[in-house]
Amino acid sequence: MSKLKNNVEKLNALIREGKIREAFEKYYGDDVITQVNGNPPIHGKEANRKREVIFLQEIEKLNNAEINSVTFGGTEDNISMTEWAINIENKEGVKKIIYRVNVQHWKDNKIIDEKIYFCGDQKF
Repeated sequence: MSKLKNNVEKLNALIREGKIREAFEKYYGDDVITQVNGNPPIHGKEANRKREVIFLQEIEKLNNAEINSVTFGGTEDNISMTEWAINIENKEGVKKIIYRVNVQHWKDNKIIDEKIYFCGDQKF
């Protein structure tokens, strides 16, 4: 589990620094499956890269990203969950805090499955 904790700490550090694309490229598997708020899953790194670009286009500035909690577990010690409060700003200067939880299943030091749960309205 120490390898998992180390990977999650490094992943989260990149995100907190605003290096979201770098974190994605380094820690997500090529065949990753991502599901957001129970919507149909998105298969593969390329399709998820496009989803991430759409999300990032809304953001002009990352003011800060706070981690409220991180947990680890799973029957194979391969699951991490991170609760975030992300303070962002759009191109018009509108500020918003996004609350989300990422549930990530890991294999071979890469995220292979992720479920993202947003709390409340996450659009500008």
